[in-house]
Amino acid sequence: MNINTKLQLVTIVPLLLALSAVLFVTQIQYQSLSKQTVDEYRQSVIKHRKKELHNYVKLAEGATEHIYRDENLDKQAAQTLVKETLSNMRFGKDGYFYAYDFEGTALVLPGQEWRLGKNWLELEDRNGVKLIQGLIEGAKAGGGYLNYVFNQPSKGGEVAKKIGYARALDDWQWMIGTGVYIDDIDQEIAHLNASISKHIRSTFIMTLIIGIVAVIAIFFSGQFIRFSEKKLANRKLRELNERIFQTQEEECKRVSRELHDGMSQTIGAAGFSLETAQLKQQNNDDSSKELDRSMQLICQIMGDIRSISHQLHPGVLEAFGLGAAFEELGRAFTQRTGI
Repeated sequence: MNINTKLQLVTIVPLLLALSAVLFVTQIQYQSLSKQTVDEYRQSVIKHRKKELHNYVKLAEGATEHIYRDENLDKQAAQTLVKETLSNMRFGKDGYFYAYDFEGTALVLPGQEWRLGKNWLELEDRNGVKLIQGLIEGAKAGGGYLNYVFNQPSKGGEVAKKIGYARALDDWQWMIGTGVYIDDIDQEIAHLNASISKHIRSTFIMTLIIGIVAVIAIFFSGQFIRFSEKKLANRKLRELNERIFQTQEEECKRVSRELHDGMSQTIGAAGFSLETAQLKQQNNDDSSKELDRSMQLICQIMGDIRSISHQLHPGVLEAFGLGAAFEELGRAFTQRTGI
């Protein structure tokens, strides 16, 4: 794995991890916010429904209070008028009023007249809630709410969730109340959840797309930079090769010039001295001076050869490296030129 690939991985992997963390945290936050929003919405709607129930019961009390408080009416006649008034009062689609005495006997129950006159104190819904007892206890306490399930007339008697509210007519030992069905709240909550879930999915997909686009952009940016740097490196390498070839050519010219200008003349002088010595020996003359001269020239030639070989590939390069070789060449140049 080359350095460019490693650099790309170092850049992309943290981005992918960060993107995954953002998506994970976002999902958790959205789910928490969704649950909080739904709970608050449910509480708000139920609070509003309870307020409506309270107002409806107040309305029923207002419609029957003049009868209830009329001392000129016989109690039995007054109770009959109150029953008729409550039986005829309606609100909404399924709204009606009911009345029970404190013993649990049904007095008013529109649409379910077969229940009238019977005691329903032990009546329970399918969840085990004793709804008549609960409503009577709430009424005795000055007004109370109760959650239970009951038959919904508009849906053919289908059982649905309901909230009831009741208040007491203490003088008669009656409880009057009403209720509203809240199954529509669950439907609204389901629609709200679906809308929030859709928004969460859209946000998740959008975030994911942005992250993927960012990763792809970084990848191709890295490839572009890699290609550009590689192209630049290749250009510099070509320039370096050209400089190396040029330097080699210049060095060859310098060596050739030194060989031609220095060593050729020295070799010629050495050859001339040897020829002179040879002639003197043939004439039985003393040739030691010429031989000594020839030896000096030969020693000079050998020294020049070693110097050129050393300059071409200094031994210090093998032993101590390029830096030491440059220092050695610098000192030799200074000694040779005085610069």
